[in-house]
Amino acid sequence: MLDGYLRYIYKLTFYFLICLYVLAACDTTDCITFNTRFVIVDFLDSATGDSKSRQFDLISAQESQVIFYSDTSLNTYYLPVNTELEQTVFLFLNPDQTIDTLEVSYDKTETLISKDCGYDLEFKNLGIIQTTFDSAVSLENELSRLNEENIKIFF
Repeated sequence: MLDGYLRYIYKLTFYFLICLYVLAACDTTDCITFNTRFVIVDFLDSATGDSKSRQFDLISAQESQVIFYSDTSLNTYYLPVNTELEQTVFLFLNPDQTIDTLEVSYDKTETLISKDCGYDLEFKNLGIIQTTFDSAVSLENELSRLNEENIKIFF
């Protein structure tokens, strides 16, 4: 009887140690963030207020040699902000070769997610400094993946 009892204790201890090992191996750190470095710009018809696609030969930023969009017609554009500055000037080349601009400003804040994940860059207080479009309105002042749009531009 004592032999069966000891065998039961050994089995129980063995399974307990396996469970403890598995639980210790689980990483509970969640490195998911909803922050983004993209301004979501939606184009709307000035007369109706409806979302309308807008043709551009190219879209880039004044501080960059990168072309974000080329020969594209969309309702909504995702434009990356300059992470090293606190403002970005976007250049929109129209099919008639005129250039429209949209200058935005924002505050940057580094936040620690965890020691394992590191830092994340948040962009807040998004505002429009100036634009050559008919009008533009800033809706969401934080850059987040949860936003549907940050800026509405009427043309």
